[in-house]
Amino acid sequence: WLEAGLSRSSGCGPWRTCVLRHACCGRADRGAGQRANEAMAANGQSRRSILRVLLAGLHQEQRWEALGEARQRRLAYCNERDAGLVQLLNLLCPDALAHRARREESEPGRPAVADGAGTVSSPGSDSLSTSLSTRGVMLCGGISAFCWYLLRLVLRDLVISPNLPTPRPPRIRVKVLELHALSTIHAVGWLVFLYRKFRGKTDEFSHYCSRALIASLGYYLHDIWTLRSTALANPGMLLHQATIATTIASLLRSRGVSWLAAPLMSLSVPTMVRELLSFCGTIGLPATRLEVRGLRLLWFTSFLASKLALVPMWMKYSDLPELHQPGLLMGKASYIASLALNVQFMVSAASDLPRFLAPRGEPVRTREAYKIPISFAQACMMSGTAGALLLAVFASYLVAPAAAVLSVMALRRSSSRGVRITAAALGAAVVADKLAPMPQECSPWAFKILPLLKVGNKAFKHRFYPNNNLEQIFRKDKHYMLAVTPHGFFPWGVGALIVELMSEGFMPNFLGASVLGALPLAGRFLRMLGYRAATENEVHRCLSKEYPRNVTIIVPGGIKEMFCIRRDIEISAANLRTGFIRLAKEHGAMLVPGYMYGSSQLYRVADGPLGQAFERLSRTLRTSINMFYGQWGTLLPFPNELACALGEPIDTSEFPDVPSIQQRFLKNLREAFDKYKADYGWPNRQLAFLGETLPPVGIDALVGYTTGPLHSKL
Repeated sequence: WLEAGLSRSSGCGPWRTCVLRHACCGRADRGAGQRANEAMAANGQSRRSILRVLLAGLHQEQRWEALGEARQRRLAYCNERDAGLVQLLNLLCPDALAHRARREESEPGRPAVADGAGTVSSPGSDSLSTSLSTRGVMLCGGISAFCWYLLRLVLRDLVISPNLPTPRPPRIRVKVLELHALSTIHAVGWLVFLYRKFRGKTDEFSHYCSRALIASLGYYLHDIWTLRSTALANPGMLLHQATIATTIASLLRSRGVSWLAAPLMSLSVPTMVRELLSFCGTIGLPATRLEVRGLRLLWFTSFLASKLALVPMWMKYSDLPELHQPGLLMGKASYIASLALNVQFMVSAASDLPRFLAPRGEPVRTREAYKIPISFAQACMMSGTAGALLLAVFASYLVAPAAAVLSVMALRRSSSRGVRITAAALGAAVVADKLAPMPQECSPWAFKILPLLKVGNKAFKHRFYPNNNLEQIFRKDKHYMLAVTPHGFFPWGVGALIVELMSEGFMPNFLGASVLGALPLAGRFLRMLGYRAATENEVHRCLSKEYPRNVTIIVPGGIKEMFCIRRDIEISAANLRTGFIRLAKEHGAMLVPGYMYGSSQLYRVADGPLGQAFERLSRTLRTSINMFYGQWGTLLPFPNELACALGEPIDTSEFPDVPSIQQRFLKNLREAFDKYKADYGWPNRQLAFLGETLPPVGIDALVGYTTGPLHSKL
């Protein structure tokens, strides 16, 4: 067979075969040098002829040409109907499509045309073919790669960067994390796509395959651009991604072969298993575990199966004319190149294969092996519970406005039954809350939900400095006023203090704005935890209570501290208030200064002219109103720990007047801040009081970009 093929491919008839046979066997009686030259020439011609024979068996364009143009158009129409993609490409760049419909075929009323085989093709059916031109491949691939890059930036800003440890790893390591994330998303997307295809109808198997191939082309192009620095050091991965991208581009340029996307992209299965193995290594799962060994075996078998997936399919469908289109030649060559790269990889890794599939080591117990994911799951549950608790507190603030809005909507004739029922339920809840008697102090019922409240403290990782033994600071036979600063946008730190004191058996009082007690549902919940309005009479009443209600919490900075939050330094307005010191001295109470680390960094608030406008509005309404946002733009606070540094208690009865007490209070507060700030994680952060000379505000680059220059500086 080989001799016959060489004879046909050389074009010289049987004579060439005879020359080759004589050159190899040494039958020609010529000189030794001449025989050697002829043998070398014959060997070179043999190699080229063998390559021609193999390519002739792999790719025979005459089969596609014999199909006929009309049958080719119908084939593309039947197998690749994606009108939405075609219309979009016609809008962006009409030349992106390889086969544009003729103007006369798209005219309405034109009858159908029958081809030579008697098959009727609908007018304009070629306009629905999604086969792309070279320009179309470049356009779609470039847009898709740009979208993958945007997704990478989103993952970097929202997921990867906020969760990186301190100090942060080098930039290259962050890039590797981003590539792992993109690879996982790409593999999971293809697994879902393949699952839906194999479970769907057979005649719809090729639907939307072109869109999936375009998305994958962008992924591989993005990978090629990212891995360009490895071209001279370790180009194996770069070449593999390039060959797959070339194969996908060949499929997009051909008609009726989009169904090949499923066997081609079956390589997403070992990719997903590889990412699972990387995740096992990240969480510290030992390689001797049965599940890790199973994943390694699954990766090895799926790797071989995916790389050879097209071989049996080619043996089965090699006679189909659409597999011999001119545009598929480069795709076949690139896929063979990718197979060669993977074979080389498997050969190089063969020596390590037994140790990879059967690692040595002592068995590890399940609890010890999964201690990292177990702790992570516990942290997720705790964060989810704390987030739900925080959202419930915020939602209770909106009950009355929501009830009012829904009541107005329910009065309309066109309102639905659901709106009316919801409005009636909220209205009834607000009325019932106002009619029921309000708690006047910290209720014993609060201890019923104390375990749930502790979850919030664990989420914030709240702790005390110098230690967590509050009994050494707060005694049962004395009255205490705990003055905490700063207020922050929302004083979650006060809630953490209440939970800690309740855990020690105290039932503390805490003072706040008068409007808090008037809120439906939220006011009742706060009163149950010991809320009282920050008025002089209420302070006198709270400081007169005995144990376990002998601790009163106050935030002297108040609303003022909401509008002086900075990200570079800590600012306190406690030096502007003396009323709480006067009331503590009148009762001879112990004054305890406390600084709440992290309270000012839980939210981002409006500043500048906008913040000043909200500050004036808040003072007029005697409540805190400001624009803010938390993590991911939601109500959830940013992941900052909370810790309260307690200063040395001050016995107000030992001081002659209020100014001397205030001076000692500010001194003890600053000393407590400076003493424990390094333990908290702020070794270089400074505390400043309002009225002192503050360092200039560092202007963010984007803020400076959006701020118009002064004419005097032009």
